[in-house]
Amino acid sequence: DGREALQLLQDSPCDLVLLDILMPVMDGFETLARMKQNAALREVPVIMISALDELRGVVGCIEMGAEDYLPKPFNRVLLRARIGASLEKKWLRDRERRKTDELEQTLRLLEQAHEQMVLQASHDGLTGLANRRTVETQLDSRMKRGTPFTVIYIDLNGFKKINDTYGHAAGDDLLKQVASRLLKAFRSRDVVGRWGGDEFVALMDPGSGSVQTGVSRITECLAEDFVVWKDGAQCGVSVGAAVGVALWNPGDTATELLRRADLAMYVEKLRMAG
Repeated sequence: DGREALQLLQDSPCDLVLLDILMPVMDGFETLARMKQNAALREVPVIMISALDELRGVVGCIEMGAEDYLPKPFNRVLLRARIGASLEKKWLRDRERRKTDELEQTLRLLEQAHEQMVLQASHDGLTGLANRRTVETQLDSRMKRGTPFTVIYIDLNGFKKINDTYGHAAGDDLLKQVASRLLKAFRSRDVVGRWGGDEFVALMDPGSGSVQTGVSRITECLAEDFVVWKDGAQCGVSVGAAVGVALWNPGDTATELLRRADLAMYVEKLRMAG
């Protein structure tokens, strides 16, 4: 009966169903309808088997999604031909579906690879911040826009000593931690990038708060000790930063602006060493 057939199909997937219209408990119409409602069964081809006087019902089954039909009593040669044709159609559909799935998977991998390439091209590989090229591009874009903005030059204090004391792996880990804190010190509209070594450059747009507030956030975010590892043990290290600020004015070149920010940072570093 139809109910038992559905249970068998759930337990043992198959490639083709020969379905009689007249069955006890659940007839062929209901069985076919249940199959088409089931995501796991709706793609299984169905050949309806019916007496000649049930042709109207067969038409309804075809409209519901049945693959073909055989009149009863059926001819063995015709039976083999219909079964062979239905199985070949299913094989072609399955092959097409596999190719489509493979193509979609390939496209997803290509998209992921493209996104990764874009990310690698625009971000620093160690810290994940914008890289120098991206900062320069953003700098040019802001200059063309013509709206005043601020460049903040950040140079860590005592980083070489940490590298020498705890090793370069600890130094790299420290730079990652510094980058994570710097991101929290700025707003999403600002740009924060690694300029090189232990130097960072940020671009602050108007509306991100006062420059002094931004400098204070940088100082605060770096004030708490960092944790690095050496010989399997955690070590607390302190690292501050000298911060230089330069406001872009119409007519300034990128070189001039960065030089002023760098000079302001250097003056601050001398004051702190003082």
